[in-house]
Amino acid sequence: MKNGKKVKAVQETECKKGLPVCSKEENLKKLANSGKLEDFVRKNKGCWDHQSWLVLCGEVVEEGYEPIDFDQVGLILESHKTK
Repeated sequence: MKNGKKVKAVQETECKKGLPVCSKEENLKKLANSGKLEDFVRKNKGCWDHQSWLVLCGEVVEEGYEPIDFDQVGLILESHKTK
């Protein structure tokens, strides 16, 4: 039984929503291509506060884009502001 418990624990940490773990770069690409960041910029009219940023970060995690580099997410948001 110990082996079964170890496997289960590993699967829980390695998988989100039944999908294999992606790298930070892969998750960043998926998020960038999802339209979520453009929608965020549009919804906030290119101006958001820290609380809005934290809510977005929480949604990114909940939707399974973790691990991800949030500094890079911020840079993508800023690039969408200039479009």
